[in-house]
Amino acid sequence: MRVVNLSDAEAFESPGHRGVAPRWVQGGPGTPVERFTVVLSRYEPGGRAEPTVQPAETVYVILSGRLTFESAGDRVLAGPEDTLHFAKGEVRSVTNEGDAPAGMLVIRATS
Repeated sequence: MRVVNLSDAEAFESPGHRGVAPRWVQGGPGTPVERFTVVLSRYEPGGRAEPTVQPAETVYVILSGRLTFESAGDRVLAGPEDTLHFAKGEVRSVTNEGDAPAGMLVIRATS
């Protein structure tokens, strides 16, 4: 069993993100997790992830607040307990258009 307390989760910078505080909670550099990563991301009001090609299959799980996702001309407002799936190669952007922080888990295959 591998337990990571949030206070011990490693913060990192993610290219193309502003107003977003991501932390590795499982997977990532120097961990024994091999086939996926799990990141907890906090989006401040106005926080944004610019349009990016997904490098691998990815699932987003909204924990709190609301986030707007855009992909292939579709625009979706997702809230707590909503999940979104993106295939490898899909382009997506994420924006917190609200006035409260939003949190989500990002679960991504490593290959």
